[in-house]
Amino acid sequence: MEHQTLHIPVTILTGFLGAGKTTFLNHLLKKNADKRYAIIENEFGEQGVDNDLIVTPDETIVELNNGCLCCTLNDNLYDILNELYERRDEFDEIIIEATGVADPTGLAEPFIAHPLVKKHFPITSIICIIDAELVEDHLEETEEARRQISFSDILFINKTDLVTSAYSQSLIDKLRALNPLGHIVLGNKNDFPEIDYKRNNDALEKMLLKHEYHHEDTVAEHFPIDKPGGHHHHDHTDLNSQSFVFDQPFDFQRLSLQLSVYFSFQSSGLYRMKGIVWLDQEDHRYVLQSVGKRYDFTKKDAWGLDQKKQSVLVFIGKNLQRTGLERILQNSLSPNFKKPNLKPSE
Repeated sequence: MEHQTLHIPVTILTGFLGAGKTTFLNHLLKKNADKRYAIIENEFGEQGVDNDLIVTPDETIVELNNGCLCCTLNDNLYDILNELYERRDEFDEIIIEATGVADPTGLAEPFIAHPLVKKHFPITSIICIIDAELVEDHLEETEEARRQISFSDILFINKTDLVTSAYSQSLIDKLRALNPLGHIVLGNKNDFPEIDYKRNNDALEKMLLKHEYHHEDTVAEHFPIDKPGGHHHHDHTDLNSQSFVFDQPFDFQRLSLQLSVYFSFQSSGLYRMKGIVWLDQEDHRYVLQSVGKRYDFTKKDAWGLDQKKQSVLVFIGKNLQRTGLERILQNSLSPNFKKPNLKPSE
C-alpha cells in the first residue's frame, strides 16, 4: 500500500553552455536554505566537474556523465525517480540542471507522458538561463539554444551588467518573438531577480501541450516503474568535448599566460571551458571557467587531507583539437614540482 499522495515539485534549469545555470542554482539553494533539494545533475563530456561547483553539499546528488541529459538521462530517469521515491522523506523539491546542449522537450517527456510520474513529480517550471552577451551568436549557430528558449515558461536574461539597457530591451523583443508565452526577467550574478518558479500559470501547460508524447499502453500504477522501450534522441550541433586530468600541479603564471594567448588568438569554436585546478604552492582548490573570450579563477575550499590532488578540465565546442589543447596545458604545469618520496611498504 502506498502512503498518501506524494507531490514533489520539479524545476528544470536549461540554457546554453556558460549561460550561468550553476551560478543561478547556487543562488537558489542559498536563498531557500530551509528547503531540501534533490539535484539531478548532468554534464556533457567524459569528466564530471559540475558537482564540485555546487556549493551546498547536503542535497541528494544524482550525476550522470557521458552524453546529453535528454538522451542519457531519459534512459535512466525512471530508475532515478524510483530511488528518489524511496527516499522521498529526505527532500522537498527536485531540480534538474540540464547540460548546456540538452533539448528540454526530451527531458520533460517522462513527466508528461507517464501518468504516475506526472502525478507524483509535477513540473512547476522550466527556466531558461540566457547569456545576454552571447545569446544572438548561440541562436545563429545552434538549434539547441532556440529550442531551449522556445520551450521554457521563464526566460531569465542573465549577465545584463555586460550589455547596455537598450540592448537588453532589444533582446526582450527578440525573445518574445521566439516565445510569446514566456515570462521574461533580467538580472546578473550580483543582482538576481525574484523568480516565482513555482507559480501556477498557463504558459507551461500550453507549451507542453504543443508536443505530443506517447507512452506504452501498459503503465505501472505504483512505484517502482519501468523505463519505456522508446528513446528520445537528437543530434548535437557538431559539438565535441575534450577532457584532461593532471596529477601534477599547474604553475599559475604559466597557465594564465597560455590561456591568455589561447583565448586571444586560438579559441574560435570554444563554447565553454570549466574545471577544478590544482595550483602549485596553493593549499586550496581553484575553479577555472570560461565563457566567450573570458576566463577566471575562483578560490574554493582547501584540499582535504585524504583528498587526491589533481586537476580536471573539460573543453566543449566545435571541432576542438585535442593535441593543441594538451600542449597548452602541458606547457603550463609547474616545472618545480617534485613528487613526495613514498616509503616502501613494510
